[in-house]
Amino acid sequence: MLGKIFLGKLWHWALLAIATALLWFGGTNRLHVIEFNRFIIAMLIGTVVLLLCILRFTHTGEQITRDPIVDDSID
Repeated sequence: MLGKIFLGKLWHWALLAIATALLWFGGTNRLHVIEFNRFIIAMLIGTVVLLLCILRFTHTGEQITRDPIVDDSID
């Protein structure tokens, strides 16, 4: 039942929880105000790393979204 509600693997949700915790930590320590440049660079690098992990370890044909992604070529 929960597998149909929360699509994706458990580690996808764990990555989301880790990213949320790190953002919360940065916000409570006001890093987005005090160390703005480092905060933005860390956000960009973290986003790229998380996306690359998901893309690298997700197999072809594996469902990761609720609705299927349809190729809509209008050529």
